[in-house]
Amino acid sequence: METRIWCEFTPPEDVCRDYIIDAFKRYNVILNYKLEYGHDNEGFYDMVRTYNDHHVPLSIWATLSDEMGYWINEKNAEQFDRYVRELAERFEYKGLKIKGLCIDLESPLQDIKSLCEPKNIIGLLITCGKMLTANLNRKRFTEAGRILSETARFLRSKGLESYAACIRHCYYDIRFKSELIQNALEIPVFGVGWDKYNLMYYSTMIRNELRKIRKTDVDYLMYHQISYLKEVLKDKLAVSIGVTNAGKMGNEPYYENISEFEKDIGILKEIGINSFSLFSLDGIIEKSQLLGYLAAMERAKPYKPAICSRVIRNEEISGLLFSIGKLYYRLR
Repeated sequence: METRIWCEFTPPEDVCRDYIIDAFKRYNVILNYKLEYGHDNEGFYDMVRTYNDHHVPLSIWATLSDEMGYWINEKNAEQFDRYVRELAERFEYKGLKIKGLCIDLESPLQDIKSLCEPKNIIGLLITCGKMLTANLNRKRFTEAGRILSETARFLRSKGLESYAACIRHCYYDIRFKSELIQNALEIPVFGVGWDKYNLMYYSTMIRNELRKIRKTDVDYLMYHQISYLKEVLKDKLAVSIGVTNAGKMGNEPYYENISEFEKDIGILKEIGINSFSLFSLDGIIEKSQLLGYLAAMERAKPYKPAICSRVIRNEEISGLLFSIGKLYYRLR
């Protein structure tokens, strides 16, 4: 199973510690290192050179600035395409090698903040209403998809992998043959020919999200949905699990103990997932933590959760809602 670890906040010099390089070589880990727009200084390129010298594969998780929306979406697709081309040119000029680029497709940062940190219930309702009305713009969605398809083709022409990540809710678009979720979130994903489609199944966050929905077994939800994705996407599917620490929003719940991670890995092994990423190195940067997680990954046994009828029932209800949503979408 291809093993990757995301890294969002740790400075370049700190991911070059000897024990990290040694651990990545021992366990064949690929580092997905975040590079925010305008932050590619000499320290960053020295880090890439160190990984090249030690033959440790490195992918660049390219994000934009907070003002540009941070994550990649309809509103900044053109800016991102230019950024990708500039980065590829700089790597070539400096004679540095990377495995590819990670494209984190999520709604603009301000929209996510409005959802996750609403000032009041009115603000939350306004944001949700916007996603179901103003965001559903097929012309804009199609144009962004065209631009990002050009990005994917450009990366392929340079011999670079395109590793696209999106939130787990995009599963429903595949399950119900739709683009509603992607369009509402302003993120063209499956219509673009990315090399890998990485869906984020962060069990710590799913449990927090579903804590008020009783009798929903998160282990089975993950097993059920990822199994279906595997049938459809086959070897193009990758899965992110976690989390080990708070991310961009600063309030993400994370693993309470390593056994929770080991169970998540067991689910992926049972399904036969070929590629996974752990979020993130920032939360396990100390030597004992990093080695502990990598050892747990290796020893984890395949795990098949018991069937949860609530998960099946909820998906049937979702199917009915999607039928109504697709009719609404066609009539717009």
